[in-house]
Amino acid sequence: MKLEEAWKKLGIEASYMDFTRRTARYPSDKEKEYLMIGLMNEAGEVGGAFKKEIRDDINNRDLIIDEMGDVLWYLTRLCDVYDVSISELMANNMTKLFGRMTDEEAKEYRNITLGETDGS
Repeated sequence: MKLEEAWKKLGIEASYMDFTRRTARYPSDKEKEYLMIGLMNEAGEVGGAFKKEIRDDINNRDLIIDEMGDVLWYLTRLCDVYDVSISELMANNMTKLFGRMTDEEAKEYRNITLGETDGS
């Protein structure tokens, strides 16, 4: 079975979680500390690549995407440590942010994403 077929069978999220487990190399007794610092470091590298776009007036898209992949790796490892899936994290964050919307913003969002109408 090809790797891409295995990903489809397991689902990309489960496959990626497993991949991060197999590629993790750090002291297990300092796992949370290592992952938190790694996430902050990689997020800083995304910001640094963007800063260079501003300073040098260049397109750093490929580097930014590459660094965002590193952020995803650390975030996925942290999700595993805290026993939450990426999809759960996304849903929880959407619920939190949806709760911050005004009634009008929430209504507009529902209309756009669900095709709902207000009946008028």
